[in-house]
Amino acid sequence: MLPTRTRSIPAPSRSALDENFTLSFPPATQHGTQALDLAYYFHSTTYWDTPWYAAEHPVPPPIAEKRPSIFQYSWEYHGSKRVLYGVGLFEDLSYCWYTVQWDSSQDADPNDTRAVQRSAQYLPRPQPWDQAALVSAHETYGETIAGFAESYEGTGQWCGTGECWDLASDAFKYFAQFDYVPKPLGSTARTHGHLIFEGKAVGAGLENQIGRWRGGDDRVRRGDIVQWITAKLKMPNGGEATMGAPDHTAVIVSDCVPSVQVRDGMIVKPGEVGTIEVVEQGKSTAPKRAKYDLKMLREGELWIYRPVGMVEYLGTDVVPKCPEHVGALSI
Repeated sequence: MLPTRTRSIPAPSRSALDENFTLSFPPATQHGTQALDLAYYFHSTTYWDTPWYAAEHPVPPPIAEKRPSIFQYSWEYHGSKRVLYGVGLFEDLSYCWYTVQWDSSQDADPNDTRAVQRSAQYLPRPQPWDQAALVSAHETYGETIAGFAESYEGTGQWCGTGECWDLASDAFKYFAQFDYVPKPLGSTARTHGHLIFEGKAVGAGLENQIGRWRGGDDRVRRGDIVQWITAKLKMPNGGEATMGAPDHTAVIVSDCVPSVQVRDGMIVKPGEVGTIEVVEQGKSTAPKRAKYDLKMLREGELWIYRPVGMVEYLGTDVVPKCPEHVGALSI
């Protein structure tokens, strides 16, 4: 018979390679998305300790220290009555719009819902696309993005400021000259479009890798963007490549077909994705071509994105007033 125990026994820790694995990006949230976290700040039961909305540069306190990747606000004036509109597009591609209305001639308590009216609407992270939509996006943006990166290869000339991120970010900006091409989503912090794959390694060998496929396409395609965080890979020459301190971004320039048949939500190891060929740069490294066999990933995280149209994927461009047609949700 086992002795009686008065102390609780902790449950075994969940493996970092469990199918419910998490990555360091996007940041953890309280309510499921970054936009919904902000929307709850505008709920009538949330206490506001200052009339922040009346400031010269009104930024909601929850995002004052770290604003969304894209943030805008605007005013409307009707005599002494004011209306503040704001919008944030977050790293997880969720949207939050908010409105605050008050009378500037009154010194009202910001928690008096009769004097200060507040509301918020949000859109969750966009749903994954099927193969037809993802292939169409590739056909619209992929070749131009890959060609843009390749135009710097071997020239000794850096793109932009020389940061690795500039190759992808400036490639998106290149589309501004083509008025017949829908505006691409662009680089939003560590996000560069529709997520195709995410994964990580906690040691050498496939048994120490985990990942997940997203969307209906069956391969990584030319013009996709790879984002690394503190990653290390063994190289064929016996050396080691380090990706990111902590971040590194590169443009994929060749298609890559996984060794397994993939589908949306499927657990796929980085090594099963295959070998990706990229053009990349760094402050001390001019743009160059490189190949990375993801079976050799032994540490760190990576994400692969498909460039997509902003309105097509998110439903709207960034505007301070929530468009009626997007079907935004309220709390």
